[in-house]
Amino acid sequence: MPLQDLRCPVCEVTTENVYYRMSEGFPACPDCGAARRVDWSHGLAPAVHGHGPGSFTPVDMGVLGKAETKEDFDRMKGVIEKRFPGHRIELESESKAQKQARLDTVRQRSFEKRKATGNDEKVLKEATAEQKAKKAEVVQRSARQNVAPPKEHVRTPGTPV
Repeated sequence: MPLQDLRCPVCEVTTENVYYRMSEGFPACPDCGAARRVDWSHGLAPAVHGHGPGSFTPVDMGVLGKAETKEDFDRMKGVIEKRFPGHRIELESESKAQKQARLDTVRQRSFEKRKATGNDEKVLKEATAEQKAKKAEVVQRSARQNVAPPKEHVRTPGTPV
């Protein structure tokens, strides 16, 4: 239900902040019964709003990345138009199920690529465990020799490099 100022063109009476159902149309003038119209004399005509903070829905532009703002979208659109002159750009929405299926496919390809190069999860975990064991061994050896473990290379103020 809109809230608008209505003005009668016959008797020139303006009624402010009138609620009415759009399906029923404007209510008749209470003074003369004539049909009223919206009064825009206050200068606040309807406008298209947008391009403000939070008004842009982020768009995944594939290889180009995610357009977070309208400016990013326009820039990426320009890149596509330069690469493919004469073609149209059509955006398609994606359901949650389609997005999940696409992400699962990407994860599967990544897993298969790591496995093909010998970098599967088991090998990576073994390498990480081996590195941790080597660090622990250095610390234990240093403790047995009563030597402070090696410190990170941190420069303290006032000391020469």
